[in-house]
Amino acid sequence: MDIRSRVMKALRWSASARLLGQAISWVITLLVIRLLSPVDYGLMAMGVVLVSFAFLVNTVGLDAVLVQSRDLPRSVTRQIFGVIVLANLGWFALLFLGADAAAGFYGEPGLAPILQVLALQFPLLIFETLPLARLEREISFAGRSVVDLVTLVIGSLTTLSLAMLGYGVWALVWGMLANTTTRVIGFNLICPCQVWPSFNFGGMRRHFAFGGFVVSDRSLWYVFSESDKFIGGKLLGNQALGYYAVASQIASLPIQKITGLLNAIAFPAFSHAHSHSSLEKVREYLLTSTRMLGIAAFPVFFGMAATADSIVAVLLGEKWLPAAPLLQLLALAMPLRLLGNVFPPLLWGMGRPRISASNYLLAALLMPLAFYVGARWGMLGLAMAWLGMYPLVFVVTAWRSCRQVEIGLATYASALLRPLIAALGMLVLVMQLAPWLPGASGGWLHLGAQILLGVAVYGAGMLIIDRRGLAETLYLIRS
Repeated sequence: MDIRSRVMKALRWSASARLLGQAISWVITLLVIRLLSPVDYGLMAMGVVLVSFAFLVNTVGLDAVLVQSRDLPRSVTRQIFGVIVLANLGWFALLFLGADAAAGFYGEPGLAPILQVLALQFPLLIFETLPLARLEREISFAGRSVVDLVTLVIGSLTTLSLAMLGYGVWALVWGMLANTTTRVIGFNLICPCQVWPSFNFGGMRRHFAFGGFVVSDRSLWYVFSESDKFIGGKLLGNQALGYYAVASQIASLPIQKITGLLNAIAFPAFSHAHSHSSLEKVREYLLTSTRMLGIAAFPVFFGMAATADSIVAVLLGEKWLPAAPLLQLLALAMPLRLLGNVFPPLLWGMGRPRISASNYLLAALLMPLAFYVGARWGMLGLAMAWLGMYPLVFVVTAWRSCRQVEIGLATYASALLRPLIAALGMLVLVMQLAPWLPGASGGWLHLGAQILLGVAVYGAGMLIIDRRGLAETLYLIRS
């Protein structure tokens, strides 16, 4: 089976499982949000913003070495596993012992025990890296898709059950721990490949150098993408952060799922294409994935922005209405954030993590500054920072990344222009015609009418201006 067929098979397996998992996860997430308070979500956001950074760097970037190198000696695999053991135990100790200091920084004493429980995930994560890297390297996603689905269901049901029992923020904490535990056990059941760790790190300099670029890349990504919550938690307090965190969570639900799929499939696909094919094949993958993502992302997120008031009123309830304008602003910035997630696996797969890290360095310098300034105007200022600054970051990142595969920025932009125009037309028409649609504002009928109108307008627009793009996307999914 050639690489294209393997990638598309992996995509279908992952997309099918994730679609079912998303349907379950989204329903449960909305129910949990209705049960919990903004304070609960604000407190959890303060903890997660610290723990999630450790998740990104807990392998010291060496998981990318495992994926990219197909013939890695067993001795080197043992050395990498030894590094992973030490790194995860180190993060556990740091978060557990430093919980009181973090709680003092935010002025929230209740944050300390939350961080200590969340830190328990890191001893478990020691046993995730090797089986996961092997699955990604071989682009073998049937079993992984089942694990992802089971993980979503168990984690979501645990959170919902505890929320219904009145556990408050602890429902989110224990749900996250259940999610991690299920995922680690599942990966080891379908792909057992653990080895004894080696703590003799001689000859690892080249791998540490590559991993260092990956860690830099991920760390800088985290600074630019999550510093809004860090800054908001410090300057605005847990209730305001709760509204913002929920709006961000709803806006990013599609991007969270698709990004995991992109990172899992695109990196080994670009890596394989670069090492076995011509640069032309890499360009083809980039432009094809960009067109497909653009056709899907612009209508989903612009539609979310057009119906933000109704989404919050219907799905979350009246206590969350202050999150509606935040959701609208954040959703408008999300298509570019999703599209930007294609560039790191492209650059990693080509063996150029330095360029990816420098792209994120720009974002890590500009976005926190925008968030700090925006926070002077409260939650809306934080959301406006995304819409005001990120388009500039995206354009520079796209230009620098496309140069590596000899694609001009105009060529790249042309892959997005038609779905962008169709989605903008949909956004304007849905917002303008909303007062005349059936049903009371903030009701199910009204929201349904808005969605149907948006689907009809976008579908008609794409049939008129980009019938070929729609047909290509459907063909690639089916083939």
